[in-house]
Amino acid sequence: MKNYSEEIKELIEKYMSKGFEYGKPMDFLLPRIKASKEEVENEIINCKDLRFIEKQKREGETRYVLYFVYSRSKGRVYVITFTDKIIIITAYPLGKKTLKKYHKGRFKK
Repeated sequence: MKNYSEEIKELIEKYMSKGFEYGKPMDFLLPRIKASKEEVENEIINCKDLRFIEKQKREGETRYVLYFVYSRSKGRVYVITFTDKIIIITAYPLGKKTLKKYHKGRFKK
């Protein structure tokens, strides 16, 4: 499986100055992941707990699914794309059961 971490860091650095845009209403996304707008943006910029990146080609655009894992029982997923800004399409939390399943399959190198 290809590692896209350098590619995603370069793209984030390139589009970071132009800002962020959200694909869904923020009053839906932020309570869903229990985070503030600043936390989400800083997390994507810093890529501190980034564990796995999946690249998807859809309808003429390239999407990146970023998996952030904080512990064995907590994590978060962001689906982002790049146009003239960084567009956060969606975000959702990962629970203990899902992370356990992903550690067995998806996160193996």
